[in-house]
Amino acid sequence: MLMNAPIHSPIPSRIALATLAMLVACASAAALSPAVLTVGPGRRFATVAAAMRVVHPGDTIKVWPLAHDQPYQRVAVQVDTPDLTIEAARRHSLVKLSGAGFNYSGRGSTPRAIFQFNPHADHCTLIGFDLSGAHNHSFNGAGVRINAANHVTIRDCYIHANDMGIMSNGSLSRHTGAAQVVEDCHITRNGNEHQPGYNHNLYMGGTSVLIYDCDISRSLTGHNVKSRAHLTIIQYCYIHDSDNREIDLVDARGNTDRPHSDALILGCLIVKKPHMSGNHEVINFGRDGAANHTGTLYMVHDTVITPYPTAVVTLSAPGARLVMIDNKIQTRQHRATLVALCPGIRANSITGRGNRIAAAFGPIVRKLNGAAIRWNQIKLPWSRWGISRGLFYRYAGWRHLVRVRGRPRHGQ
Repeated sequence: MLMNAPIHSPIPSRIALATLAMLVACASAAALSPAVLTVGPGRRFATVAAAMRVVHPGDTIKVWPLAHDQPYQRVAVQVDTPDLTIEAARRHSLVKLSGAGFNYSGRGSTPRAIFQFNPHADHCTLIGFDLSGAHNHSFNGAGVRINAANHVTIRDCYIHANDMGIMSNGSLSRHTGAAQVVEDCHITRNGNEHQPGYNHNLYMGGTSVLIYDCDISRSLTGHNVKSRAHLTIIQYCYIHDSDNREIDLVDARGNTDRPHSDALILGCLIVKKPHMSGNHEVINFGRDGAANHTGTLYMVHDTVITPYPTAVVTLSAPGARLVMIDNKIQTRQHRATLVALCPGIRANSITGRGNRIAAAFGPIVRKLNGAAIRWNQIKLPWSRWGISRGLFYRYAGWRHLVRVRGRPRHGQ
């Protein structure tokens, strides 16, 4: 009988070993399962930085607001772990994080932003934060910095009153800074008077950037959107009232001097403010340095309103081209420039159809204007860009896109 078996019977030993193995396996599985780490009053962690010290790939950090909606102070988070979600605990209730009084120097373990996503911190998502007050002595402290990480998404954030709103970098040859996404964000009033013109609401670089359904406005000294990325796609955004250009798409050696260094501006409302001291141009596609920009700017279903006679679009690199489809472009002037060309660019670098461009822009509008074109008849290099055509929408306010059914009207 089993009850009379000796102490060293092999039967209990096998049972004990099996039980131990099962417990070890369960513990290992628990350790590998994604965890939810909570931050805030009465939660497990007092700060995001404290939670970040114990995270593993796949984890989620949920952040609750402080009492009376006060901001977390002097927040400086280095993200080195991939596949993280950092989000406000309550949907559409932004958690305030302030960098006021902190020097985001970028030296040693100090980030250059409130949130900095470092190399290999890929597939991370940041959702639901009010980010302000990031400054440093070189005037480029940012709300968010994507430092050569891939597949980083910034969603549903209000980013304001920093030296830079969002900045990023990366290399096409190393495929870093790829598939960056900024969506459903309000980015406004970033800049620094101590270095006017060199800090922007967005200053992007790397392999590819998608900016989607954002309100981007009132850059204090620089541009609303500046990008040196190989591929920049801006969809369904309201971009307005910059102190300089609304969109500045320029060069970076190794990124934009490669074939198909394109940009797409789709379904955007772009408005210049009536009184400003900076550059009156609306969009620059080309360069501000020594590298070329060998690609095409596609403007599709955009509305552009400018009170100035200065160029709506400047092509400023020998390799730059422009395609305009179904745009509506207005000016208060009796005579204005639609496209300015740098030396070496021929007039046949500009093509388009289906636009409604004011006659004040001169004879060029005759070859660009025409009847609106159905959305499914517009041919763009979607597959090369790695995105789908999708449905067509109209920007109707922050976090509010309206699907357009049937044939979109000019510049809708």
